[in-house]
Order: sequence, then structure tokens, then C-alpha cells
Amino acid sequence: MSNAATHTQRGARRPTSDAREACCLARGSRCGTRFAELRRWVCRITGKGVQLVAFAGDAQGKAPFFAQPVGFDGRFFFVGDDLGCDTEKLLHEACHWLLASRERRTRPNYGLGPGPGQRVVDDVVGDNEEVTVMLLERLLAPHFALADSKIARPDYNVVSRRNVDWDACAARADELYGALRDGL
Repeated sequence: MSNAATHTQRGARRPTSDAREACCLARGSRCGTRFAELRRWVCRITGKGVQLVAFAGDAQGKAPFFAQPVGFDGRFFFVGDDLGCDTEKLLHEACHWLLASRERRTRPNYGLGPGPGQRVVDDVVGDNEEVTVMLLERLLAPHFALADSKIARPDYNVVSRRNVDWDACAARADELYGALRDGL
């Protein structure tokens, strides 16, 4: 592993190390997911890079989420070494990118971020997009051997469940999955 470096993301500088292996590929891992295939697919369909980062020292948790070096900065998908499966985290970010409007695909966290000035959509749009992301993620997960148990509930990260039009979210996820399925 390389020495700690400082990455710039979303205007913040955070100490990280950029030479880590995906948890799913680590020696002795029983995860069984297809992280390497997912990473190639994500880079091919988005044209964006993937960076696996490890937090140096006690950097994790010292700043609010929007200041953490995880998520998407408009150029790279950053996958942190916090709790959870790296395959799930990368697939989730790719689904966000796929669902975001073209204008928001270059914005940090697709214009949905919780940081000051980062959220460019209202809560209703953001909540429906988050649920659609999670439903699309569930449809894509089997292609990368990602167990359903490793994916969060579709509405875990919404402002208000009253905002969610479940039928419309499911229809949008199904439509996009249909368009992607042959290219997997």
C-alpha cells in the first residue's frame, strides 16, 4: 500500500491512500462478487475512472459525509474502505450516474449531495431518484454476483417516504435495465 496521499474531491482535501484492493478481491475473501468485471463495465459505460481509497489515520468520520472522499466528484467514482461491500458501493454510484440527467453527470454526487450548494434538485426529485437507483441496483446485482442481502432498503436514504412514487420508480428502473441488459 502506498503512503498516505491527499486527494482533492468536492473542493475538500482529505488524507487517503489510493493503493488498496477491493474487499471482494482480497486474499481469503469469501465475497464471491465480480468486482473486476463491474469496474470494467462501469468505466466503459460511463467513461469515468474508479478510485479505491483507504482513509489514512482517523480521517474517516472526522468530517461530514459531503466532505469525505467517497462518492462521485464529476470525474471519478471514489469507493472508500468503510463498512459495506465495494461491489455494492460501486454499483450504487454507477446507477446514480446512469439515472442522473446529462447536466448533473459532471456535478459532485450528481447534484444530490448533502453539502452546501451541492443539491440542485428538490427533495421529491432526489427521493424518487434514490429509490430508482436502489431498484436498478437490485436488477443489475445478479450480473456481478452481488447478493441482495448486501444492498440497502430502497428508501433508506430519502428525505420523506411520502415523496416516493414507487410505481414510477420501478417502471424507470425496469426501462433502464432493459436498455442495459444486452450490454452486460
